[in-house]
Amino acid sequence: MGMTIEQAFAEAIQAEKSAEHLYLGLAQKFSSMPEVASFWRLFATEEATHFEWLNNLAARLSQSDREKLVDTHTQDLFYEVRLFSWENALASIHDLAEAFEEVNDLENGETNAVFRFLIDNFEVDKSIRDFLLAQLAFHIARLSTNLPVPFRDILNRQATKAD
Repeated sequence: MGMTIEQAFAEAIQAEKSAEHLYLGLAQKFSSMPEVASFWRLFATEEATHFEWLNNLAARLSQSDREKLVDTHTQDLFYEVRLFSWENALASIHDLAEAFEEVNDLENGETNAVFRFLIDNFEVDKSIRDFLLAQLAFHIARLSTNLPVPFRDILNRQATKAD
């Protein structure tokens, strides 16, 4: 049996919560560097906002929309998202370079493809859809632009050990 839109939203919301947990864990792992910890907390806050956007969008769907099935390609994306474990990711991170790489993969991977799918297909207000997609792009871009300047260099990130 296929995945319903309602199940898709529930899984997407869980993925955003997992990302939030990862970012909070990274803030803790790098708590001895307030600038870096603050950077990760900012991303955790944004993930909580994504969770709220998805909740609000899901709440506006009709029951008939909730019962519709997602296509096979989208189900495959959700399968990949389901495989992500923030606990395992956090345990494998020993320095800021590893953290940055893990987060870059997460933000540019299936999780945001799923988020984008839900916005593209279920937000009927074009201005809200455009706003959410712009926020998503801004969120991803900030990985590089908001990283504290001393840590933008890969060698500095590799030298910055987790607590």
